[in-house]
Amino acid sequence: MEAQEHIKKLQVVKFEVSKGQTYEFNGNTKTEHDRIKGIFLRLSNQQALPGATLRVWIDDTEIIPDDTEVALLHHNDDMSIKDVTFPVDEKAKNSPVRIIYKDNSENLAVADSYHVRVYLLAEVLKK
Repeated sequence: MEAQEHIKKLQVVKFEVSKGQTYEFNGNTKTEHDRIKGIFLRLSNQQALPGATLRVWIDDTEIIPDDTEVALLHHNDDMSIKDVTFPVDEKAKNSPVRIIYKDNSENLAVADSYHVRVYLLAEVLKK
């Protein structure tokens, strides 16, 4: 029996958040992706990290519980993606994805907004 090759892909969920805002994303994983193997984030303004929290469901399974600090999953240029990715193993193939992001930053001015990118590290089985 021949071993299957796994190809790594990324699915990106992008949104803009203002100070004090809660953002909710409801969507689906890509149909061509077989499994979601990890999650990490990047913020355009790292000053927003203190106080920002996240909650994530994939395929109706809670992966990251309420009030998890975004700083635990944040990727910056000093770290490899491998070191910061929160490992998961969930079915993709058009599975529902729900993300609740809450900004509670103390370091931002009231008018400040910033961009958040949530990366779903996907795997495709090459046949």
